[in-house]
Amino acid sequence: MQHLRRFLGLAFALAVLAGLVALAIYAVVSFFSYVSAVPKELGAALVAGATTILVATITIMVGRYFERKKELDALYREKKTEVYDEFLKVFFQVWFSGGKTAEGEQEQDLVKLFREFSVKLVLWSGPEVLEAFARWKEKMAEGHANAEGVFETENFLNAIRADLRHSNSGVRRGWFARLFLQESALFLTMAAKNPKVSLTELAAAEKLLRDLKAKE
Repeated sequence: MQHLRRFLGLAFALAVLAGLVALAIYAVVSFFSYVSAVPKELGAALVAGATTILVATITIMVGRYFERKKELDALYREKKTEVYDEFLKVFFQVWFSGGKTAEGEQEQDLVKLFREFSVKLVLWSGPEVLEAFARWKEKMAEGHANAEGVFETENFLNAIRADLRHSNSGVRRGWFARLFLQESALFLTMAAKNPKVSLTELAAAEKLLRDLKAKE
């Protein structure tokens, strides 16, 4: 029954559309038939007038379409900004806590964050953000805090920026590490040699570097 209703609804819509097209064709043919039957000067004036009206109507319709599109884009961008801002505040709070929250609290926060954010992503985000979030979430689920996870986080944040119409052109790979890791240069050097280098290994290398500097 449901399929029949859909079919009938589609058939009715196509019938209405066909009727409108036929009516428009009939009107155009009738107009030019009338113009061809009147004196040349009057016909030229009628054609000029009809063209002016048609162009003005199309201009207004196109202008309203783009104006409405601009309003909707602004609305969606505002909502996306709100969703992403809410997510990133919690994400960076967890990131900078460095696992110093109460036992199990950090994991619960992340699970709740992912669950709520996933629902909002389906409603508001573009396809690139959905895909980047899925890849990032899968990488985080592996439980390995390494360079691959850092770069996957960066890819996800790049997708968010692009969805908010920010250009990522000119932003070099590794910007997330340079902004949020203390020894970012050391990390990027190690990651270039070993893409799976862990943050634990980075911390050990940082300590060694500090010890060497202290001896100088």
